[in-house]
Amino acid sequence: MGSFTLTVIIGMKVKKITEFCTKCGSQLADQADFCHKCGSKIEIVKGVPTAVPVETKIPSQYVVEYDSSKYDRRRKIVIGLSVGIIVIIIVPIILWSIFGVINYQHIGTYNYDETSMVYTNLNLVIDNNVGSIDIFYDDTMTKPFEAKVELYGRKDASLSDAVNFTTTYLNNDTMEITFVSGEFDFFFWDKKVFTYDITVYINPVVKADIFVYASTGSVSLSTEAIDSLNMINVDLQSSTGSIDLDMRNSVNTTLNRLNLETSTGRIDVDLGIRTVLNDSYVLIATSTGSIDFGFVDLISTDSMTWEITTSTGSINLEIMQDIVYPFQFLSFFDVDTSTGSITVDFFFNATIGYHFYGSTSTGSVDILGSEDEYSSPNYATAENLYDFELITSTGSITVTEM
Repeated sequence: MGSFTLTVIIGMKVKKITEFCTKCGSQLADQADFCHKCGSKIEIVKGVPTAVPVETKIPSQYVVEYDSSKYDRRRKIVIGLSVGIIVIIIVPIILWSIFGVINYQHIGTYNYDETSMVYTNLNLVIDNNVGSIDIFYDDTMTKPFEAKVELYGRKDASLSDAVNFTTTYLNNDTMEITFVSGEFDFFFWDKKVFTYDITVYINPVVKADIFVYASTGSVSLSTEAIDSLNMINVDLQSSTGSIDLDMRNSVNTTLNRLNLETSTGRIDVDLGIRTVLNDSYVLIATSTGSIDFGFVDLISTDSMTWEITTSTGSINLEIMQDIVYPFQFLSFFDVDTSTGSITVDFFFNATIGYHFYGSTSTGSVDILGSEDEYSSPNYATAENLYDFELITSTGSITVTEM
């Protein structure tokens, strides 16, 4: 077919359609500048109407720029959430599998004893990495020493792999009994990893020197209300665990040295009645935990200092002293806590002089109804003196006479 010309009448204006858009193929009106279909610009190239691409610009307000800082923040948030999930969920599962009942079970019980009553002096040394240690005096015993050990371990472990007590005879009447558990292995494939719950029984006729250390576990010593015991030294320590020295209702115990320390755990101390303490300095200290301390008619051979301290926890003292020494004597109590209250309940013989001083940053101070300091009327003239310095950062201080 040949070319043709079509005349279209639009209103009163006449246009001649003679060509097609080279981009979309639509018919073009005569002398059109743009294609009415695709909008392409029409220019005359070598006498022929030709569609020319039109550059489209996006207004500046719609241009989206890449913000690397937003991506970095988002990436950090994702990483933080992932680490949090690992710490909260996965780490406890790992620790539980290492330390918990998943891998630990009761392996068995075994005993250790000394049967000869020739050895009546005892040096007892216990160093237990994980597990409790409880010591009792037992007046029904016919031998000087006995111990029972409850053993817990991983699957396939056996009693034969466990540590036991050992005895060394130092001279004709002294024996040294030791228990050293060794380091605790964290690797789950090591089958010879144990926790030891130790119970010790001591015959009251034995003169005992007691040193006990527990890395993780509680330590206790009870005299079971038995009288006239002779303890050379009592040194009880724990890194994580409570300490309990229970001499309640025991009368006339002799004790040459006393030291009680733990990092995390409470300390309970009752020194019994008319205990003779041949020590000039006693430390009772914990980092996190409360302290309860008391005695009735303590007998000292010289002036002494008590350092009773905790970082986080309350301190409660209950002291009754009716015995008066026939020499000049000063008992100084340095009582200190960072976070916790301090209470002192006391009774002193009328001839004993006493002085209390209390200080707190946040809390009230009530010393015998006064404010922060009180001295008995005879404090300047009495031969037997008790001096208390009570310090807390956050907590109240209360001193009451029983």
